[in-house]
Amino acid sequence: MDASQLERVQSQYASVQLVDGANVNAMATIGSLRGSAQNIQTQIGNLEQDSFSNDSGLNSEVSVLNKINAAGVLTLRTLQDSNKLLASLLEQQTIVAKQQRDATTNAINADISGRPAWPEI
Repeated sequence: MDASQLERVQSQYASVQLVDGANVNAMATIGSLRGSAQNIQTQIGNLEQDSFSNDSGLNSEVSVLNKINAAGVLTLRTLQDSNKLLASLLEQQTIVAKQQRDATTNAINADISGRPAWPEI
């Protein structure tokens, strides 16, 4: 195997490693989101029930502030999950861009190697 072939194989192997890592990360992210989805849904339902309750204990100033804080925490968790998904998508897009670059580079190199050498002056 000559040097250019070795370089191409190493680049392709690096792409495979990137894909494997990104896929593991994506699956872990999806698993984490699915694992916590029911708990978050329950917490949202509880907040909703408490907010519309006629129970004076749930409508005191402190209780309302606690619900506002809890809603803020749920919002932050949701934003964090969204950011994890966006990061995973960006990883996938970066890999696609690398694969496209590798394919273009390989095509250019194949074209160059197929051309006759420039005449020396």
